[in-house]
Amino acid sequence: MVNHKRIIDISLPLKEEIVCYPGDVSFSSEFICTIKRSGCTMRKLTIGTHTGTHIDAPSHFLEGREGVDELPLEGCMGMVQVVETKKDVIDREFLEALELAKVCKILFKTNNSLLLNKMEFHKDYVYLTLDGAKFLAKVGMDVVGIDYLSIERFGTPDFSVHKFLLGKGIYILEGIDLRKVVPGIYFLIVLPLRIKGGDGSPVRAILLEV
Repeated sequence: MVNHKRIIDISLPLKEEIVCYPGDVSFSSEFICTIKRSGCTMRKLTIGTHTGTHIDAPSHFLEGREGVDELPLEGCMGMVQVVETKKDVIDREFLEALELAKVCKILFKTNNSLLLNKMEFHKDYVYLTLDGAKFLAKVGMDVVGIDYLSIERFGTPDFSVHKFLLGKGIYILEGIDLRKVVPGIYFLIVLPLRIKGGDGSPVRAILLEV
């Protein structure tokens, strides 16, 4: 067990006002039972595999590759570095100038955090470039996360960043909430739902202060 001072929840609350990537299913919740009518409360949820804070499985972009239920859970937890940037893109030049810790997971806190409370989707979010993705693979990262609903530039026709990272076995964590997180080193825990063959899954993601 990791000794820790505090648990920081970096998951977005699932609610009907949550921002969605264009074309994704909007989250909704409706009662199918109430205590007054049935003696218990139950709800029906409408949710996409990439709603809110979520993880991408290789099968999201790579035909014949693993679904989210096949991802080794060992890769879903471990020491992580949270890096903050005010730049518009996360590219190789920016990454090469960082003092990277000797960890294999990295989360990016960007100006995207200002967009998380807005229901309207913004296409001009901060994103990771392909040369940045290749650098992260070169230095041995196995989890890369960002504080908006996609790690890739909006409208990229070939999905090159997703395909490269997933093809290298690097987990992609999107829609994380780092607004209350100070840059530094933490212990990350990300648990996806065990969706058979799923192309992704909403997650409960937490950081442990160490």
